Amino acid sequence: MMKNKLIALFLFVAVAVNAAQIKDMSLDCGAKGCALTFKFASDKDLPSFYQKYDAKSHKLSLGFSATSFALGEGIFEIDAASNFVKSMKVYKEPYRGAEFLKIDLMVGSAIATDKNAIALNKSDFMLKLASKGGKSWTLSKLFAERNKAAEKAAEKAALEEKKRAAEDKKAAEKAALENKKQAALDKKAAEKAALEEKKRAAEEKKAAEKAALEQRKREAAEKKEAEKRALEEKKAAEKAAKEEEKRIAEEQKNLDKAILEGGKISALLPNLKEMTVLVGSGMEQFRLVATTPIELQNVIGPDKASTITVGLAGPQKSPVFKIGAGSLVKHVTWGANGLKIQLQPNAKPVIVVQEGALILQAAEKTIKKDGFLFWSAHPDGIFVRDWMKASEEKPNFETFVNKFDKDSKKIVSGAQTFHLRPIVRELIVVADEIELFAAPNDNAQVLKRLTFGDRLVSLDVKGIYCKVQHGTHIGFVNKRAVSYMDELSAVQTERLKQVDKERGEVVADGAEVAGSQLDGLYDDRVTYSSFGRRDPFVEIKGLVEEGINIDQVELVGIIWESDVPMAILVESKNPSISYTLKEGDKILNGKVLKITQTDVLFLIQEFGVSRRYSMGLPDKFGGQK
Repeated sequence: MMKNKLIALFLFVAVAVNAAQIKDMSLDCGAKGCALTFKFASDKDLPSFYQKYDAKSHKLSLGFSATSFALGEGIFEIDAASNFVKSMKVYKEPYRGAEFLKIDLMVGSAIATDKNAIALNKSDFMLKLASKGGKSWTLSKLFAERNKAAEKAAEKAALEEKKRAAEDKKAAEKAALENKKQAALDKKAAEKAALEEKKRAAEEKKAAEKAALEQRKREAAEKKEAEKRALEEKKAAEKAAKEEEKRIAEEQKNLDKAILEGGKISALLPNLKEMTVLVGSGMEQFRLVATTPIELQNVIGPDKASTITVGLAGPQKSPVFKIGAGSLVKHVTWGANGLKIQLQPNAKPVIVVQEGALILQAAEKTIKKDGFLFWSAHPDGIFVRDWMKASEEKPNFETFVNKFDKDSKKIVSGAQTFHLRPIVRELIVVADEIELFAAPNDNAQVLKRLTFGDRLVSLDVKGIYCKVQHGTHIGFVNKRAVSYMDELSAVQTERLKQVDKERGEVVADGAEVAGSQLDGLYDDRVTYSSFGRRDPFVEIKGLVEEGINIDQVELVGIIWESDVPMAILVESKNPSISYTLKEGDKILNGKVLKITQTDVLFLIQEFGVSRRYSMGLPDKFGGQK
């Protein structure tokens, strides 16, 4: 007993200068009992040792410090039916500051404790077990026999594989011969098909030549018929023109007679109730009201000749009434297709229909000081008001006409009242390319494709879509792809200027953007773009409302492909803290107004003043895009 204690003490305190090695392992059973023997390569530099038993998993774990296993690390299956060792796992693991060779033994009922006695016989280290009747084995011999059986099985499999390969080769040679025969048959069939195709092509060529000849004859006949029809139409047009000229002369004669006799003269075209012109304070507006309510879908143009056609019922022809005031509308007349409004050269108004009235509005540059020039006409006379003068004028109709255009027969206008309302800016396409859909759905018919910088008239908002007008087309676009002018980032503004320049549509610096839609609910507030910088006139101290302080965060990413775009921000001083925001989310003293593919626009309200703050993604050099 004393000897065993000395051996255990020696194993625990021994410090190996060089790593020990276990050459082999065995289970030896006799009349006195069984022992697990670990055969070391040398009786020098023996390692420290410990053992531990886990009753729940039936596992006895052994550890040897600074030791290697000659048979290698891994899992060794011994005997699954044994009451002693069923299998073992050998691996390295650090323990109490040193690297240990771990041997986990999956054991049966014969081993149920880690209080097993140990003994040392020269270089053999033994773990004595209390149970008897075990089957002895040596690990190297056990696996040598298994390896031999495996080699024998492998040789048998190789022989069978060789035999199968020979059979496969024979079958392949047979298949190749059959393929060769089939290829010869296919070649013969292809040659026959080519001959038939050549014959068919010749017949088709002959038929095509015959059809072309007939087509030329038909086109010649159609051309002759068209020339004849054009000549007849020309004669009819000349006749109609002479009749119209005669009718207008007769009407003018009657008009002159009525003026001479002092009769009442109407200032309106047929079927029109009102025409009004307002000019001043950077804005010009032309308003027209017909007896039949005007709908936006019946308004076409402006076309290449700067003519807007309103599809309303009226006389086929009428006199041309010139508009002398303003630089927006040149003249108005009825035509075969409806009411025609001829714009002044280079006039590009926004077209809006409100309460059945047609309104044209554009930026005005001729009057450089504050004030309005306003005139309206009704059947009984003309009303003129110049807010830049102290007194009002109420000229009669003839005096008013002669003042603006001596060659005009009439000046057309008619309105009881005029209401000035604020406007919402026009929308700008900020994506490289988008589609204008016929309905608020990505699967709807595509009316046309729009590119960066295209201007749109905002009509309505339906969910994630904006209802807009572009030229003569009315449709829907995703509102994530458009922005108002004052929502553009610095980069987008510069790019828009370049696009306008390339298109020949350069807007003078400082010019106001034309309105796109009348809207009495537009907020009356002071706004400006900060282009990514903090407002230097607002102190940070005292802002204690809850929310993210955008002066202390940086924009690092934008999630754009999802249905709801989101911006990813991190704190400037601690990038490990991040935030994810979407449009409408509240921040310190404001909210997220707009998220585009490259920028985030915030609306900040401080001390009763609203401002916009834009934050762009950094480029690859760390600067702002």
